[in-house]
Amino acid sequence: MRSVVGREPMEGAKGPWGMRKARRGVSCAFGLALFTAGCAALPETTAEAPALPSAYAAADVPLARRDTVHWWRTFRDPALKRLVDQAMGQNLSVAQARARLTAARAQAAAANTLFLPTAGAGGTAIATTNPSETDDPLRRPLMAGFDMSWDVGLFGLAENANRSATASAAIVAADLESVQISVTAEVARAYIMLRAVQQQQVIARAALEARRKRSDLVQTRIRTGLAALGEEAEAALALAEAKAELADLDARAASLRLQIATLLGSATPDPALETAGPQPLPAEGLPASRPADLLRARPDVRAAEQRVLRASAEAGIALSDLYPKLRLVGTIGAGAPFTNSAFGVAGGPVLQIPLLDYGRREANLTARKAQVEEAEAAYRQTVLDAYKEASDALAALSASRKAVTGQKAAVAAAAQTERSARVLSGEGLADRARLWEAEAALLDRRRRLVQAQQVEAVALVALYKALGGAAPVAGRE
Repeated sequence: MRSVVGREPMEGAKGPWGMRKARRGVSCAFGLALFTAGCAALPETTAEAPALPSAYAAADVPLARRDTVHWWRTFRDPALKRLVDQAMGQNLSVAQARARLTAARAQAAAANTLFLPTAGAGGTAIATTNPSETDDPLRRPLMAGFDMSWDVGLFGLAENANRSATASAAIVAADLESVQISVTAEVARAYIMLRAVQQQQVIARAALEARRKRSDLVQTRIRTGLAALGEEAEAALALAEAKAELADLDARAASLRLQIATLLGSATPDPALETAGPQPLPAEGLPASRPADLLRARPDVRAAEQRVLRASAEAGIALSDLYPKLRLVGTIGAGAPFTNSAFGVAGGPVLQIPLLDYGRREANLTARKAQVEEAEAAYRQTVLDAYKEASDALAALSASRKAVTGQKAAVAAAAQTERSARVLSGEGLADRARLWEAEAALLDRRRRLVQAQQVEAVALVALYKALGGAAPVAGRE
C-alpha cells in the first residue's frame, strides 16, 4: 500500500514541499493548542459543609454504634425482616431507581470514551457520466475505506466531561439508596402501625364485651326498677362508641395491609398479615450518633455534594468552549476506476477557533459559575436540614420513650385498681358496675400504652431515615 500523503497528498500540495507544508500545519496547530491550554484552568470546586455542633441538639445520651445493614433487627420481628427483603426485590420504585442507575452508569462509561480515537468503515457508489479515471482514490465513483478521528480534549475538556458523567452516576446511585431507605422505612412504619392496630383491635373487642355486659346489667336494673335516670342512654352510648371504634380499627388494619402490599409491588395483601401478631418493640436504651455521620450516611447529602462537583465540571466544560478545539482525522480508502493505485491515505488536523459569537460562550460560562454557587449553597442547606431532621428525630424518640415509661406505670396502677375491685366484688363489698368501670379503665390504659409504643417504634424508624438509612443500635458489637 502506498500513501497518498507520501506520494501525492492533495491537489496543490504535491511532492516534498507539500509534505513539509502539511507537517508544518500540524505543528502549528499543536503549538497553538498547547500555548492556549495553560490559559484554560478553572480551579476544581470542592463542597464544604457548614460547621456542626459536636452533639445533636437536645441530646443527652451516650453514643452508640450504628447498624447500617439490618437495622430492623432491633425490633426482633422475623415477619418485618421478610417484608423488607420482599420490598427490596419487588418494590416498583426501587426497580425504577435501579434502571435509572444502570442507564447512568452506561452513560458514564460512554462519556469516558468521548475523547478516544474512533474508527469506522464505509463505502459509496456514485453514478456518473464521466468515464475518466482519476489518481485520487478518495474521489472515485466507487470507494470503500476506513475513517478515523480523534477529538483531542484540550483545556480540561476531557477531564471535566468525565467528572460530570461520574458525578451524574453518583447522584443517581445516591437516589437509588434514598429510595431504598424510604421504602424500607415505609414498610417498617406500616407494619409497626398494623401490629399496633391489631393489638388495639384485641383491646377494643374486650372493651366492647365489657360494654355489652354493662348494657345487659342496665336492662336488668330497669326491669327491677333500680336503674337511675339516664343510665340506659349512657350505656347505649358507650356500647355504640365501642362498636364504632372497633369498626374504625378494622378499616385501618385493612388499609395498612393494602399499603404494605403496594410497597411490595402487589395489589393483594399478604394473608399472613390478617392474623394479629405481637407488637414490634425496639431494643432498650436510647441510641445516638454524631452529626458528622450524616455526611457519610445520608444519600441526599452525598447527592448534593456530587451536584457541586458536576456543576464545577460543567463550568470547566463551558470554559473550554472559549478556546480552540482540535480534531485529528484520517482516511484509508480504495476506489475505482483507477490508473496507478487503488489505495490512498489522507489525514491531518482540524482546528476550530471561536472568533465571533456575540458573547454566547461568555454568558454560558457566567451561568455555569452561578450554578456552581447555587449547588454549593444547596449542599450547605442540605447538611443543615439533615442535622435538624436528625436532632428532631432523636428528641422525638427520647420523648416517646419517656411517654412509654409513663404509660407502663399507668397500666400497672390501673391493673392494681382492677384487682382490688375484683376482690371487693367477689366479697360482696362492691357492685359489678364498679368492677366493670375498673376493667374499662385498665383496657383504656392498655390501649394508650399500645399507642405510645407505636409512636416510639415509628420514631426509631424516623431516626433511621434521618441518619441516612443507618439506625443506631445500642449494645451491639
